[in-house]
Amino acid sequence: MSAENDNKPLEEVKAEETQETSTAAANAKPVTSASVFSMFGGGAKKEKKEEDEDRGDNSGSAKAQREAAAAAAASSSKDEDDQPPESEDVHFEPVIHLTKEVEVKTNEEMEEQVFKMRAKLFKYVAETREWKERGTGDVRLLKHKENGKTRLVMRRDKTLKVCANHYVVPEMKLSPNVGSDRSWVWNVVADVSEGEPEALTLAIRFANSDNANQFKDAFIKAQKENESLFKNTRKIKVVTEQHNIDKPAVNEGFPMKEWTVEIYILDQDGKEKPARCFAKVVYHLHPSFAQPDQTFLEPPFKCTNEGWGEFEMSIDLFTTEKGGKQTIVHDLNFAAPQYENIHTVVFRNPSQALQQILRETGPLPSDEERKQKKVDGGKKKKTYDIEKMADGLIKLGEDDLLQVIQMVHDHKDDNTYIQNNVDAGEFSVDLYTLPDGLLKMLWDFLIRQGVVVA
Repeated sequence: MSAENDNKPLEEVKAEETQETSTAAANAKPVTSASVFSMFGGGAKKEKKEEDEDRGDNSGSAKAQREAAAAAAASSSKDEDDQPPESEDVHFEPVIHLTKEVEVKTNEEMEEQVFKMRAKLFKYVAETREWKERGTGDVRLLKHKENGKTRLVMRRDKTLKVCANHYVVPEMKLSPNVGSDRSWVWNVVADVSEGEPEALTLAIRFANSDNANQFKDAFIKAQKENESLFKNTRKIKVVTEQHNIDKPAVNEGFPMKEWTVEIYILDQDGKEKPARCFAKVVYHLHPSFAQPDQTFLEPPFKCTNEGWGEFEMSIDLFTTEKGGKQTIVHDLNFAAPQYENIHTVVFRNPSQALQQILRETGPLPSDEERKQKKVDGGKKKKTYDIEKMADGLIKLGEDDLLQVIQMVHDHKDDNTYIQNNVDAGEFSVDLYTLPDGLLKMLWDFLIRQGVVVA
C-alpha cells in the first residue's frame, strides 16, 4: 500500500487494488498458452465436435442419462428386428472320408525284407572329387517272392525318397573305406533311384563295425543267391599290348611306349567274338593326354596311344538301349608285352535287335522260358493265343495302343523284355515274357476292342 493511500478509507483502497489486479490480469498473457502446450505435443483447445453435441445431456442429471440409455436400447432392438433370420444348419456328406485308410503302393508288395539296418549313404562325385551325402535312413535288402532276385533299397528318413535302388549283382565288390571299420564302398552299374539307370560309386556308413559286418554278410549272401538268377550276362575281354618305340624319353629311365587296348565279347565256349553288342566305347585316359576322352564306334574299339607312364582308366561301354551305359575300370601297366582282363557285364531288358546279337554268343534266359511256355502252355495257348494277340495289336488305333503300353509298364515284371525308344516313337515287347496276369489283361482288352475273337 503506497503512502498516498494512507489517508483514504480502507474500503476505497481495497477497491482500487482489486481494480488494478483485474486490469493487470487482463493485459498479461496466459502462462498455459497454445504455444506452450504444442511443445509437449498438445495444442490449442479443440472445438467441440458436432457429434458430441448430438449425444444428449452428457453432464446432466442421472435422469437425463437414463433417458438417453433407454433411447439407445430401443434403437438397438429395432435394428436387431430388421436383421434377416439365420440360415438353417445344412449338412453335406463329404465326398472323401479322410479317416478312411488309403492304400499306397510302394512296388515292394511282392518282396520280403531279408535285411534292415540304419545307415548313412554317400555318392562319389567325380567332377569335384568329393563325397556327397545322399541321405540317412534304413538300408534294406528285399527278395522277390516269385523270381527270387534280391535288390538293395534305401529311403531317406521322413520324406521316404529313394536314394539307392539296384540289384545286388555278383560282380559288385564291397571294399572297406579308408580309415574306417564301419564303412563300405562299392560300384553300381545301374542304380535306378533317380528314374534312369545310372553308374555310381556309393559308400555306406553304419553306427559301429558290428553293424557294418552284418551288412557285408547279408550283401555277399544276396550276391551268391542272385548269381544263378542273373543269367543274362556276358564276359567282356579287355586285351592290352605294349612295346618300346624309338622316341626320346620324357623322363630318364622310362622309355616311350606305344600301347593298344581292344574290347571283345566271349561266347559260351570262351572264344573271342566282335563286341557288336556295343554301339560305341569311350576311353577316359589320364588328364595329361592332349585328348583324354577318346571315342570309337566299331569293334574291336581299338585305342592306340603313346606314353611312358602307367595309370588306371575307365571305359564306358554303350549299347543301343536308352541308359545302356556300362563302365569298367582297366589298369594300364607295362609289366608284360600283352595281358588280358575279364569283366562281367549285365544286359537288362535288351531290345529284340540286341537280343539277336547276344544270341550269337549264347542263348538268353528268355529262350528257355519261351520254349517252356510253348511246351507247357497248352492250356494257356487255348485261352491266350500269342499269335492272335500279336495280329490283334497291329490292328489297334493309336489311343488303344497307348493304353496297351501303359498296361505293360504298370504290370510287367523283371522277366518282361521291352524296348521303349521315345525319340524314335517305337515300342516293342516280347509277348512270351509277359506274366500270366498281364497276358490275361491284354487278352481281355483285345477281345473288348474286337480285334481278337476268343
